[in-house]
Amino acid sequence: MRTLKSMLAGIALLFICGAANSMSTPAAGKLTRDEVVKIYIDATTSGNVGKLNSVLADDLLFYVQRGDYVNTLDKNQLIDFVKNNTTSDPSVKTNTTVMQGDDNSAVIKIEFKYDGYSRTDQVTLNKTFEWTITTVACQFK
Repeated sequence: MRTLKSMLAGIALLFICGAANSMSTPAAGKLTRDEVVKIYIDATTSGNVGKLNSVLADDLLFYVQRGDYVNTLDKNQLIDFVKNNTTSDPSVKTNTTVMQGDDNSAVIKIEFKYDGYSRTDQVTLNKTFEWTITTVACQFK
């Protein structure tokens, strides 16, 4: 009888530890806000769009401002543009600043410093089920 009680107590302890561990582990496959930003930066600096599609919202709006002219792209247009017009440039320096953010939304400022010019992207992210980029405002200097 004593052995049976010890075995049941051990099994109960295993279930409790397993349940506690599963509550503290983030959901598999869910990217953090920082990981989404890194994927965007990688795509923008190297043209690697492999993961970009998964971090962009379906209704994404991408605004590019050059002087007084503003061009608007949707998700598919942005992916095509990045894929066809970006070459890897290892000399690009990036600086990321969180302008505002909480558990469900964030505005991140990303500065890209190229040789001879700079680009600043203001990236808005929202989290409903997972983090996605919903709006990007891009300005060249």
